This record gives sequence, structure tokens and C-alpha cells, in this order.
Amino acid sequence: MKAKQLPSGNYRVQVIDGYDDNGKRQVKSFTAETEWEALKMADDYKKGLYKKPCEMTVYEALEKYIESRDNILSPSTIKGYTTIKESRLLSIQNIKLCDLTISDVQRAVNIDAKRLSRKSIKSALALLKSAMMMQETDINIKRITLPQAKAKKKAIPPSDKLLRIIVGSDIELPCLLAMWLSLRMSEVRGLQFRDVSADGKYISIQRARMCLNGGDIVREMNKTVESTRTNKLPPYLLSLIRKIPHKKETDFIVPDRYESIRKRFKTLMNENGYDITFHTLRHEFATTLNDLGIPSDYIQKLGGWSTDNVMKAVYTHTTSDKETHYQGMIDDYFTRLIEGITQDAF
Repeated sequence: MKAKQLPSGNYRVQVIDGYDDNGKRQVKSFTAETEWEALKMADDYKKGLYKKPCEMTVYEALEKYIESRDNILSPSTIKGYTTIKESRLLSIQNIKLCDLTISDVQRAVNIDAKRLSRKSIKSALALLKSAMMMQETDINIKRITLPQAKAKKKAIPPSDKLLRIIVGSDIELPCLLAMWLSLRMSEVRGLQFRDVSADGKYISIQRARMCLNGGDIVREMNKTVESTRTNKLPPYLLSLIRKIPHKKETDFIVPDRYESIRKRFKTLMNENGYDITFHTLRHEFATTLNDLGIPSDYIQKLGGWSTDNVMKAVYTHTTSDKETHYQGMIDDYFTRLIEGITQDAF
């Protein structure tokens, strides 16, 4: 079987599906956004596994959409899609696409609104629409009424108070990697000893280690292109890394499981009166840099944010000299705080 790319950019695969009474060949066509999808649909049809889009349930459509992008999208995006498939819009999951109505979707949204935010429901609807379009069906999401947005912004504790809790704890290194270098949990867990430069001055953030369905998966990629970056490695963090025993350069610097770090962080924060998540440490990075007077475009680049939506950012070019200067300001700030904490301990 061969896939032919159409002028639209989609791919089409044709399969011989028998002959009519006049001996004319009958052809079945399968069209998809990618060559792989079109070939998979045709192969499934030949094996008797293919379902017409109309016969497919919402759950099956979501599953096929996620499967078709498993090696294309970032691990965190796939994990988010999987969470949506397993926990949102559950009342419509067994309805066939051709039978799905706006009323069915609205009812599912109404049920989810009791426990989910407007943002969570919007992301679920966006995934539903994409999965349906892949099966050449559609639904007018704009006709769905969403719950009102609720103001939900927790205060971020001051850096010095957080550091007093974190420094010396059994999760000091992962926390500082997130708070000082603005690494996501998946990036922290994806770091390997080979990512530290030979002179110990830099560390490369170039892979993600995600927890998916109870197990770890490693991808040699990050959430966005901008997330793959090389940061200056502060001497204090280097000293913590060098204390960790390892056999190979490909061993993980932070070998702990996702759930272990999450629970230990939550317990540590609760014991000190804070209700924040590990990801809050990344927000702490942006807040601290903003308080230091570092321009937002440099905060965006140093933190690995891809767009202005997350950071306020406007894409402007930054020079390496300036980045080094601002990174020095950050390192001096955190080093002074930690030196003060360690001196107070004696």
C-alpha cells in the first residue's frame, strides 16, 4: 500500500474492495492528515478492524486521535490528552459520533462543571473537536455554554521563606532545579549526569521523563522548542549534583518517581502552612526575576517559555552576553539567600 499526498496536504490510501457485477474494481479510500494515519486506517480495514467514523464511539475517537500523535506531540501534552480521555465528558464516551448531539455534549459539560474549572472543560471540548474532525465528523463547540471563570490565584510565598523550608530537605535538589533554573517536573526528572558540561558550568535541558499510566516514559524532547535550552549551572547546585552517586553518565540526576516527589513536596509545604504544588516553584522563578527587575523577554528565554501567553512575552531577540549578566544576578540572589540560611543553622 502507498499513500498519496493530496493538494490539501492530507494523505490518501486506496484499497481494492472487490468488484461489481460488471467486473469493475471497487476501491475504498482512506484520507488522513498524516501518511501514517492513512496507512493505519487502510491496514485496519484489510484486517477487519476498521470502523466507519459514524460507528466509532467518542472514546474510540479520542483514543485513535491520541495514538496517532503519540510520537509527535510532547509527553506532557499526550499525558494531558490521556487524562481528558479517562476523566472528562464521561457521559458521552459511549455514544457513536453520528449520534452525538449538542444536547449530549452540553449535558456532559454541565456534569463536569460541578468539579472542573472552565479551563479544564474548554481543553476537553477542544480535544473532542479535534478527534471528531480526524474522523471527518464535527460539532459546533461554539454552541456549548461553559461555566463562568472563577478567580483562583494563590499567593506565592516569598523566596527566602520557601528556601528556608527547602534547603536541607530530602528534596532540596529537585526543588532548587525548579525554583532556581525554572525546570518543569518532567525536565527535572529527565536530567542525566551527561547533561552537565565537562567544566561543570552549564547544564542542558533536553529531555523529559514523564509518569504515564503508572510508569515512566523518557522522550529526548521537551514540551516546546524553547524548552530545550542550556542554562548556567550555579556552583551550589553543582555541589549537590556531585554528591549523588551514579554508575553511568546516562543515570538520572534525580532518580525519584514523580509521585514520590509530589507527595514529599506536598507534605513539606503543608507542614509549613503552604498550599502550593511543585509547579508553583516555576512560577516562583518568574516572580523572583520580575522582582529583580529582569526584563520579561529574558525571563521568558531563561525559563524556557515559548509564548507571550504564558509569560506576557513578546518575541524579541536576546544576546548571550545579556543572558549571562541576568543569570549572574539570579545566581547571586539565590546564593546570598542560601548562605544566610546555612549560616543561621550554625
